[in-house]
Amino acid sequence: MRQVREFMARFSETGAYRTPPEALGKPRKNGWATSLAYNVRALGGSMLRGGWLARKPGRFNDERWQECGLHLFWETERMGTEVILEGFEKLKGIGPAVIVSNHMSLYETFAFPPLLLGFFDDVAIVLKESLLRIPFLGRTFATRKTIPVGRADPRADLKTVLERGERFIREDKAAVLLYPQSTRQPFFDCHHFNTLGVKLAQNAGVPVVPVAGQTAFLGVGKWTKDFGPVDVTAPVRFACGPVLEATRATAKAAQAQCVDFIASKLEEWGKVEVRR
Repeated sequence: MRQVREFMARFSETGAYRTPPEALGKPRKNGWATSLAYNVRALGGSMLRGGWLARKPGRFNDERWQECGLHLFWETERMGTEVILEGFEKLKGIGPAVIVSNHMSLYETFAFPPLLLGFFDDVAIVLKESLLRIPFLGRTFATRKTIPVGRADPRADLKTVLERGERFIREDKAAVLLYPQSTRQPFFDCHHFNTLGVKLAQNAGVPVVPVAGQTAFLGVGKWTKDFGPVDVTAPVRFACGPVLEATRATAKAAQAQCVDFIASKLEEWGKVEVRR
């Protein structure tokens, strides 16, 4: 395991990372053996470790969370696949904010949020209530600031996110991360990226920041969405977009900029269908 503190210190300073050549493992071939190896070593290892540490109050702290999230990166690189992060220097010193991102797989649910601790005092995540019931994984998320939504009643979910999200921002100075697509999709549909993030930012008086994520490396599983096939030809990429003002006058433009940034990045990187 590489040094988490060293990684986070460098990432917080530069806002960028690219797998160094010496960290890349021998390229694997796509297939069931590679997928099984990654799911067991990376996802299983991170969840089991996080769930075990979370059994006792205080043990699953920020550094342990970062360690479990970064473990997915290290194991991706062991498969011979690059991890690339860019543009996050924009988050330095901006204070609490709302982060909106596209949603492809469990990868960004687990690996991406702890990265934000390099720029914010804390991070609150909007996630499916059902994730909290998954053994080990649910226990780790239960130790963090979360805003669970059930998705059976969109109006109730909207109220929950706006009320609890604003409270986390104002009282805890936390960033709130949400995925406005609502569900994981292997493509990006610009017309189904809702305005909840912009509305929350507007209500709380903080900026909204789009992040494009390309995690086609880990597909959605046939029997369970969480553990899917691995595509070693798809680098894992996250790019941070512009810091946008979200007021009544600028909300519509901010939403359009968020969608356009994510769509443009995914088109630039390839591997993911974008539906404009």
